Amino acid sequence: MTRVQRRQVSTAYERYLQTDELLSLQRTGELVHPDEMIFLVVQQSSELWLKLLAHQLESTVALIRTDSILSAIRHLRGAHSCLGHLIGQLDVLDHIPPASYQQIRTQLEDGSGFSSPGWSATREAARQVGKEFFALLGRRGVGLREIYVHHTRFEELYQLAEGLVDLDADCMLWRTRHLKVIERTIGAEAIGLAGTPIEVLAKLSTRQLFPALWRIRSQLTREADQWPGSARPVPRQQGA
Repeated sequence: MTRVQRRQVSTAYERYLQTDELLSLQRTGELVHPDEMIFLVVQQSSELWLKLLAHQLESTVALIRTDSILSAIRHLRGAHSCLGHLIGQLDVLDHIPPASYQQIRTQLEDGSGFSSPGWSATREAARQVGKEFFALLGRRGVGLREIYVHHTRFEELYQLAEGLVDLDADCMLWRTRHLKVIERTIGAEAIGLAGTPIEVLAKLSTRQLFPALWRIRSQLTREADQWPGSARPVPRQQGA
C-alpha cells in the first residue's frame, strides 16, 4: 500500500473529528502571504472557542432555570477557561509583521470582528444568563445588596454572581487584548475595514455585560462608613 493509499484510509479519530474537512479550511494553496496561515488558524479556532463558550453559557441558562446553582457555577468556570484560551491565542497574532498584515487584510474585504457569529451567539447567551440570574433572585426573594453584604449566608448565589463578574471581566480583557492586536498591526489611528475608527473599538472594550454587578461594589463602598463598627480613617497629623 502506497503512502497516498494509506492516507485514503481514515481512522476512527479522523472520522469522528472530521479532520479532512477541518484541516482543509485554511486554503493552504491560496495564501497571499505565508503569515496568512497564522491569521486563519487563530481566527477560525477563535470561532470554535466562541461556539463552545456560547454552549457553556446556554447550559448555564438552563441550569439556573431549574435552580441547579452549583452546576451553573461549574459551567461558568468552563466559560472562564474558554475565554482564557481565546485571550491567550491572540499572542500568536503579534508575530505577524505590520507590512505582512497589509497583504492579509485585503482578503477580508469589508469584514470585521463585528460580524463574528461566535461573538454574537456569546453576547446573546450572556444576556440570557443575566436575565435568568435576576429572575432567580426574584424567585428567592433576595436582592444583590443582601447577597453581597451577607455573602456567607447566600454563598451559592454569591458565587454565581461572582461567576458572572468573572465572565464580564474576561470579555473586557478579550476585547482589550484584541484591540492591542489591531493597534499593533494597523495602528491606533487607523480605520477598520468596516469603516469603524479604532478609537471607537477602544471605547467598546470596557463595555459591561452586567453593569448592576459592578454598581453594587460602588454602592457598598459609599455605604461602608455607615456600617456598625466601622469608622472613617483618622487623618495622619503632619510630621507624625
